[in-house]
Amino acid sequence: MALTRRNLLTSAAGALIAAPLAGCVTQEGPEQAFAPQSITPIKPLSKSSVYVPGYMPNAAQVNGRPVKEDSYFARNISDPARPFRLLTRIGMDGEARQALLPAYAHDVEISPDSSVGVMCGFEATDQVAFDPDTLDLVAVAPSFDKGWRGGGHAAYLGNGKTVLMSERAPKQSLRDGKIEAHYGRITIRDVDTLKIRGSYSTHGIDPHDIRLIENDRYLVVANYGSLRNASTGKMEVPRHVHEACVTIIDVDSGKLLDKRVTNRRDSELRHLAAGALDRIFAIQARLGSEADLARDLGHEREAYGEDITSEPGIAYRAAATLKMAKGKAPRQMGGRRDTAEMRHGLSIRYDAKHDQAIASYPSAHRLIIFDGASGAVLQSFDTHKMGLRFPCGITLLPDGVHYAVTGYWENLFVFERGSHRLNREACLYPTFFGHSHITAA
Repeated sequence: MALTRRNLLTSAAGALIAAPLAGCVTQEGPEQAFAPQSITPIKPLSKSSVYVPGYMPNAAQVNGRPVKEDSYFARNISDPARPFRLLTRIGMDGEARQALLPAYAHDVEISPDSSVGVMCGFEATDQVAFDPDTLDLVAVAPSFDKGWRGGGHAAYLGNGKTVLMSERAPKQSLRDGKIEAHYGRITIRDVDTLKIRGSYSTHGIDPHDIRLIENDRYLVVANYGSLRNASTGKMEVPRHVHEACVTIIDVDSGKLLDKRVTNRRDSELRHLAAGALDRIFAIQARLGSEADLARDLGHEREAYGEDITSEPGIAYRAAATLKMAKGKAPRQMGGRRDTAEMRHGLSIRYDAKHDQAIASYPSAHRLIIFDGASGAVLQSFDTHKMGLRFPCGITLLPDGVHYAVTGYWENLFVFERGSHRLNREACLYPTFFGHSHITAA
């Protein structure tokens, strides 16, 4: 299998994927001194676009009727009974394009050459590829196997000919103690057809976010760790979490090189940012009841609105964001007061130029900036006071100077990297109809 996969990836990714260096991961040393990295702008800000997969297209109308009934918006939909999402392409010059695509999508990624994009199916069967310019459908493909579910995230290999996608095993309870039966997989797919060319285990339960590092040598995977209750067969609140972890996998061979486990039984490990082996940052999410949240927020003396990013009867409680280091217990970033604001940790991006991680916490209307080396909280913003409610998606813009943050339902705010000053003149105010993640090209 290793030889077959090696031939596959070598032909797909060319010289960008080199053979792994023996002992590279296991020899990870102390935190390395940070050397600022120069970022070559891909395009000016005005020529860039941000892509947002909207969760609730049934709430959207055009020309006085639902978007799914409009021939232009629904041109990619052949079966309206199957799941679909409303993809929005926001030009930073203010131009907007929208189209429905047939996937129950969570994230969107654009290939390095901007020739194709993928909307990543989540907890459903289909993945889709699309044209980033027109938003026309390119391909639809099923998940890994019968009963398998999309993991919600993808990563393109450097040459843009191959895309890696996280996929989840069929839902079942842990009855026989064989945890490996619950591990997800990474599928290796052609970008144009999404045909599966190979796969390997994520070595974790319910994989979700994935990142390529070290010139595509290693794949870093965030694994929820959630299992159904063995007695009821249901996903309960709080979640029953077993081995929530970050796994580091050799892209060439599929070999597990490291596994960093949180040992939290009530908190899922959902999203991550990574710039190198010693720059891995992981966001946790802890679910509770509305009564739990009421106790947590009992000190509040100002009225606040309901959390539109959570499900009825379920609340997001505080859960620390972690820095994951080889051979060490996961380290909480920030102090107790900072952690109290880390409710529903969602998007996180690593800015290599400034050695900082930028994370959103929509349930607390919070944007937090972490130092890459120490994990210390550098800045923390209440975005609600800026006019940005429920900050969700974060993406570094291709100009190398700015990043964008989008509100769950509407609005796109632009900040300057490093200083984190709000660039009010560059902000835009579209409606997305709910979302989690964004990407720029």
